[in-house]
Amino acid sequence: MSLLTKEKRRKYFDYLGIGEYNKANILKFQLMAFSSKAEHDGRYGRKTDIALRHWYNVEKHTKNFKPNEFKCPCGRCTGYPVQMKAKELKHIQAIRDHYGKPMTITSALRCEHQNNRVGGSKDSRHLEGRAVDFYMQGVTDTLQRRINAIAWICKLPNHRYTYGNGCSSITGYHPHTPNMGNALHTDTK
Repeated sequence: MSLLTKEKRRKYFDYLGIGEYNKANILKFQLMAFSSKAEHDGRYGRKTDIALRHWYNVEKHTKNFKPNEFKCPCGRCTGYPVQMKAKELKHIQAIRDHYGKPMTITSALRCEHQNNRVGGSKDSRHLEGRAVDFYMQGVTDTLQRRINAIAWICKLPNHRYTYGNGCSSITGYHPHTPNMGNALHTDTK
């Protein structure tokens, strides 16, 4: 993937309210996006490009979420190994809108290290920015509520697969996810 053109960078900076596209504001964005001081250099490269695409997508396609809610938590990568895809963001926002309750993102973007650490599959959609695990009080906190939520989520456009502890949109029963607690995983095509 090539870097965004300068024209697109200017557009994204403007949309995000960062200001004019220049070295000072690149640094300003890096300070907002990256925890590691090593990434705070004021230069526009691949890592900053991915983070900018991510922030833009979250701000453009959701109204209840902040870009950092989807960040990889490993502490080894920038937090943005890829950007969340627009389809997944629209998907998760539709779930939030339908239930009208706050949603806690328990896992979204993952680098390979984080994916291995949590036992994710080698082809996990989290590695592509196409999956979100979430908890929603009163919606995912019992098996029956998770089953009911899955039935509704499956009707969304671009839905691919949803599962949780004890339930799945494909097989109905999903026995191997006790580590998810009361969260659901949902991903898009």
